[in-house]
Amino acid sequence: MKKLLLMMSLTLSILVISCSDNGTEPVDEEGLNLLITPSEQTVTVNSEVTFSVQIENVSDLFAFSGEIVFDSTKVSIPENPVTEGDFWTSDLISTSQNEADRLCVTIGLVQTEEEDGIDGDGILFSFKLIGFAVGESDLTFENLYLIDEDSELVDNFNEIEITNGKVIIQ
Repeated sequence: MKKLLLMMSLTLSILVISCSDNGTEPVDEEGLNLLITPSEQTVTVNSEVTFSVQIENVSDLFAFSGEIVFDSTKVSIPENPVTEGDFWTSDLISTSQNEADRLCVTIGLVQTEEEDGIDGDGILFSFKLIGFAVGESDLTFENLYLIDEDSELVDNFNEIEITNGKVIIQ
């Protein structure tokens, strides 16, 4: 009787484990991604380099706010470093502020009576840097917010996958 109970228990356990959602099958759903592209560039001293910030798989994006942090002993920000990307509609508000070791960027749509949020993939903005000293600088995000039309964080913001960048100065 004990053997029969043990066998039934073992069989039931195997069945439950094999039918659970924790399998090794890939997930069909694409996650929210934010990338600095290209992920790495090499420039000569006193040369300007341009990177883009790309979003993937976003739903109802209304505004972006964030800081791109860099090594200020290697990299500086030129005048007018930010260009809005093609992901946005023509009705937007944009501002950027240069600080010693970071570029602060905010871009948002103008609210209308229609649904204004944007879905999908695209370039949020491009930004320029100047490499002025030999070495490397990571480009990382801080104080990042992706806001929907209801002033809430966009869906899947807490699971966002971020790909930072790097500039190498030779």
